[in-house]
Amino acid sequence: MEFEYRGWVIDATPEFSLGQFFAHARIIRASPDDDADTEMHIERNLAWFENQEEAVQLARQWAIEWIDAREGDIASPDADSSIQAKTLVK
Repeated sequence: MEFEYRGWVIDATPEFSLGQFFAHARIIRASPDDDADTEMHIERNLAWFENQEEAVQLARQWAIEWIDAREGDIASPDADSSIQAKTLVK
């Protein structure tokens, strides 16, 4: 499941193994400069859950906190601080 937040795409799709969902976050941002690297990936395996929704929510929250903590260094200067609840369709 993917979400947009402050110019980033958060892929919070959990991995399923041994009957449980493993919270997994990937954060991707395209560079405004065509000559620069176009994506940044950060992946974290966070925790096991029996429920897929809980795994997605934890991964999404972790990614939002990661982005917010680095706001001055890497977040878009024109981004607003509200969460965009738009889910991307693949």
